Amino acid sequence: MMALGSFLRFALIGVVAASAAACSSDGGLSTGALIGGNSASTAKAPPNNNTPTGRALHVGSVSGRATKCGFNFDAAALRTNYLAAEASGGTAVADLAKIEKIYDSGYRGVLSAAGQDPNYCSSKRTYVIKTALNKALTGDYAPPPMKVEKEVGVFGGFFEQDVVEKGPGFGSDDWWEKQREETSK
Repeated sequence: MMALGSFLRFALIGVVAASAAACSSDGGLSTGALIGGNSASTAKAPPNNNTPTGRALHVGSVSGRATKCGFNFDAAALRTNYLAAEASGGTAVADLAKIEKIYDSGYRGVLSAAGQDPNYCSSKRTYVIKTALNKALTGDYAPPPMKVEKEVGVFGGFFEQDVVEKGPGFGSDDWWEKQREETSK
């Protein structure tokens, strides 16, 4: 009986401490933190990836993807034009060598990773690659903005009615293509 009394006493102290923390005015535990509230203070701005290193990785990766999928373009000219644009944009000479390495790493990394996937150049992926390649060939080297993941608490998303589907939409061309692939195995 003594153990039950001690347990109840510690449980009551824990509940009181949690309640006090939830009511604190200095950003402590709140119900919004538990259920994923929409507070403006919890909203984060997306990180800026439009930096010389972000652009180098993006353009190098796009060039690697386009090369893997057989697009007809001059990869060396794209690399030269990109590096010239960074140099004329005021990037320090010491940083240009780093940017060149990052570009080459993105290019080679995509080629080696995509080389292992025989289905890499799907119709959906080639559309995205074509769009990004055309943008880079016109001299717009900015990567697409990064998406910010919604910050959720312990019960975040439980009370929301959003349904997130994984994979292609039912009945779409991609869905039928996936069905054919699954049945042919």
